[in-house]
Amino acid sequence: MERLTRQVLLWGCLVGLTANYVQASTPEDDAVPRVVASDSEVSAYQKIVDDMASRMGAYAPDLPEKLLSLGAALQKQGRHKEAIRVFKRGTHLARINNGLYSAAQIPLIQGEITSYIATGEFLEADNRQQYMHSVQQRSLNNPDSRVQALMQQAAWQQSAYQMRLGEQPFVRLLNMWDLYRVALSDIADREGDTSVNLLPPLDGLLQAQYLISDHHNASSAASSSADTSFGTRQSQNRFNAYRARSYTQGSSVIRAIYDVRKAQVKDQNFAAAESLVMLGDWMLWHGDHEAAFRAYREAMGELAQLDDAQQQIERLFGQPVALPTIEGVRSLPEEVAVNDSDILLEFTVTEHGKVTNLSRVDVKEEYENSTIKLMRKLRSTPFRPRFESMNPVVTEKMTHAYKISP
Repeated sequence: MERLTRQVLLWGCLVGLTANYVQASTPEDDAVPRVVASDSEVSAYQKIVDDMASRMGAYAPDLPEKLLSLGAALQKQGRHKEAIRVFKRGTHLARINNGLYSAAQIPLIQGEITSYIATGEFLEADNRQQYMHSVQQRSLNNPDSRVQALMQQAAWQQSAYQMRLGEQPFVRLLNMWDLYRVALSDIADREGDTSVNLLPPLDGLLQAQYLISDHHNASSAASSSADTSFGTRQSQNRFNAYRARSYTQGSSVIRAIYDVRKAQVKDQNFAAAESLVMLGDWMLWHGDHEAAFRAYREAMGELAQLDDAQQQIERLFGQPVALPTIEGVRSLPEEVAVNDSDILLEFTVTEHGKVTNLSRVDVKEEYENSTIKLMRKLRSTPFRPRFESMNPVVTEKMTHAYKISP
């Protein structure tokens, strides 16, 4: 496969989207045990803050650091409204003492964002992300820190899109693409076109392309309506241009991923097979069955050279697989064990990867509406079909079990 990393970068530059890139904060994972601050710990931090303000004045240069500790302790107790006020005070003092765009603000703003997310105030969190944009642009000089900020902001843009924040959610996808592209360019300029550090932004670019291609609200009617502003029409037209090139651009990203991976591993057959499967999935997602099946057969040819060929072929082609397979953009919820499920469905996957004969096996009554939505989604989800002797075949009576989150 031809090296196309630079072509990916060039295409993004030609489109010329100007995006904001800021550092995103995400809520703590509920699966991770949380450390809860004691009342005495919070009181101790509050006393330190009060004493310092009393001795050194309300604008003492060390106060922001102490306010950061107090805000973190309040967060651990779930007192997010109070934490937000403390972080805001710290941010204000950091600006006074260190300048409007000082890096000292960043952890305090991150604290605000985390608490806004915890209280469900996502628009406020988004506003603070935008403010962090200007701070990070002017204060981060370390290349690795700058790239990390770009990556985190791109992840936030994806979350904002999925939450449909703002009047034009699709603009988030344009921002997401451009942020990952800038991160990719930064790394490539410093480390070369085959650096392993290129993989995270390339993976992000592929996620963005899946979401762009799957966005169904970018109508040409909206872009030409007399009731929409010039800026809205311009954004819509720009998105339509991105979407029109999505198939080609996604293919270029996958080939760039392959170029990086093959430079990192000794087993070129395995690297080629994985990339060919990824490319076949992308083609099948867009309904190009013939090209997808050619890619899958090439992948099986590469896998046939491995010592564990049969095992690897079975892993990738032994059962139908819902597309896309990429974390963050999967179409369907994660499957669970039948005994743990609220919904159990049965269906057939044709040799072209289409779901047919979809029926309910077992559904709890209270999840009727969720079941209807899930079945609708399942019918529209393409599958990588099962293969036998290098050919796609029908798979009948597949069962998938799902649990509805509370």
